[in-house]
Amino acid sequence: MSQLFKGLNLLLADNELHRKPLDEQAAHWLSKTDRGIEHEIHLLDIAKGQWLAGSVIVWLGASLTALAIIADNLWEHSYNPSFPKIILVLLIWVAMLFVLWLIAQVFDQKAGLSRWVSAFSSREPVSNESDSVEQVQEALELARTYPEVLAYKQRVIARRPLRHEDIRIMREMGRQHRHADLARELIALGND
Repeated sequence: MSQLFKGLNLLLADNELHRKPLDEQAAHWLSKTDRGIEHEIHLLDIAKGQWLAGSVIVWLGASLTALAIIADNLWEHSYNPSFPKIILVLLIWVAMLFVLWLIAQVFDQKAGLSRWVSAFSSREPVSNESDSVEQVQEALELARTYPEVLAYKQRVIARRPLRHEDIRIMREMGRQHRHADLARELIALGND
C-alpha cells in the first residue's frame, strides 16, 4: 500500500513539475540518473496495479451501494416488483453511474489512468514506440540550430540515455528560441 502512495506522490510531483518554467523542468530531468528513472518506472508499475485494483473495487462498491439505495427507496412501502419500477431503478442507477463517471473523469486529470500513462511514457527511452519520427527530427533540427538545446542533449547523454521527456524538453527549448527569433524579425520588419 505504501507503494501506491509513493507512486501517487510521484504523479503529483510530475503534475507540479509541468507547471514550473522550462528551465526548472530541464534542471530536474538533468539531475536524474538512469538507475533513478528505472526505480521510478518500477515504483509506478507497482503503484499502477494497486491503483487499478483499488479503483475497480471502489467503483463496484459505489455503484452497487447506489443501486441498493435506489431499490430500497423505491420498494420501501411495496415489495411488488413491476416492470416500470425495475426500469426506473435501472435508469436512475445508470444516471448515477454517469455522474460517478464524470467525477472520475475530473479526477483522472490529476492522478488517473491518463496521468499514469504519461508518467510511464515520459520515462521511456527514445524509441520508435514512444517518440514519432517527426518529434525526433524536430529535436535534431533544433539541436543543430540552437546551442542551448545541443548543450542540454550533451549534458543528458553524459549521464544517461535520452528519454521521451528529454525530447519534449529539447523541442520546447527550441520552440521558445524560435519564437523569440520570429518575434524579433516581426518587430524589425518594416522598421528599416
